[in-house]
Amino acid sequence: MPEEIQMPKVKCDINNCTHWIPGSRCGAASIDILNEEVGKMSQKAEQTKCKTFSERRGLSNLIGSADNMNWVGFAEEFVGAGRKLNPKITCVVDTCKYWQDNNLCNAETIEISEKSDVSEYQATNCNTFEYNEKPSNNEKIQQQQRDKGEQFH
Repeated sequence: MPEEIQMPKVKCDINNCTHWIPGSRCGAASIDILNEEVGKMSQKAEQTKCKTFSERRGLSNLIGSADNMNWVGFAEEFVGAGRKLNPKITCVVDTCKYWQDNNLCNAETIEISEKSDVSEYQATNCNTFEYNEKPSNNEKIQQQQRDKGEQFH
């Protein structure tokens, strides 16, 4: 049986997100951490973002985010089944020292915060990011595609 991958704990300080729950926790089933700009690899936390952020603006907005709620995690934590309420994390920021193959994060905890008043995901950061000072594999692939004359989107 394959070993189950432990997801990092998520501490989120953005209390106007539809997935935020008291205690700076994230109730999303999964979150995506991305580079702030497509084709430009992050070298500091301010150049990362939580794509899953969705501003809490009313009932329709909350209902719209319900498809990405960690319902099983809520139930298991409520009945004391031992599971922690942690989202699955996909991180494509391969210039981070915590990034590992298959776009996984091996940090014990990640912290999501805001740059300023947040209404869009571009104003969020993964504060756990630490630059690994290695060239990005994604950037190398994109350069190879450009060298071949392929378009990158």
